[in-house]
Amino acid sequence: MARSQQRQQPMSISTVDLDVDDITTLHREEHIPSHNFGDETLSEPDNTRSRRLLILFIVVFIIIILISLAGFIMAICALVLSKSESTNSISTTTVASTSATTPPQCSPSPATYFQYTTVTPPQCLSYTLNTDATRNIGYTSSINYCDDVAPFSNTTSVWIRFQEPAGTLLASSPVSPNYCGTVVTGWYAGQYPSPVFTTATSIVCFYYATNTCSSCATISVTNCLNFYVYLLPEPQSCNYRYCTL
Repeated sequence: MARSQQRQQPMSISTVDLDVDDITTLHREEHIPSHNFGDETLSEPDNTRSRRLLILFIVVFIIIILISLAGFIMAICALVLSKSESTNSISTTTVASTSATTPPQCSPSPATYFQYTTVTPPQCLSYTLNTDATRNIGYTSSINYCDDVAPFSNTTSVWIRFQEPAGTLLASSPVSPNYCGTVVTGWYAGQYPSPVFTTATSIVCFYYATNTCSSCATISVTNCLNFYVYLLPEPQSCNYRYCTL
């Protein structure tokens, strides 16, 4: 009876309430590997990009410097070449078949020889200044002057620039005798050079009695931009004179 009276005690079972979502979350967490992305790892692509941009900038800057340097060198070379060509670019053109060194043919319409240059001729920088008012074509007070004195009396011709009150140019048409302070008047029968730094070689005619070109002398005239200079020899005798206006 004692055994029959002994009853089995019910087993105590504890239950855990698990939500389905919690189980799913746990399952996912078990299969996701843990990754530790630090700040340095995340910034590594940005640093690489910055370095590449810096290198590109440096390369472009060097290329620009090289191109500029090449252009500067080419400009200097061009300048040197242009100066060299200017120094050597002297050409001569004649308008007659005879040479400029041939003894002059005294004629009121002579040949004129031209020499062109692109650089300033030395005679435009160094010359003798003449301001003698008695050689102007308007002077008639005396006829006793001659060009057998300095600077015309030199053994070689000299470059002369005429300036007021003498005038600035040699007369370019016949001047009647007994004007410009002399008996036999000298006037330039050739053509004046038009281009700057051009030198013309022709003759001065001396007007005596009724002959507008009874004798002559070879001279040269250079256009110095704002004035002319003349290479004048000493006339052949007294009472011969160069007239100006």
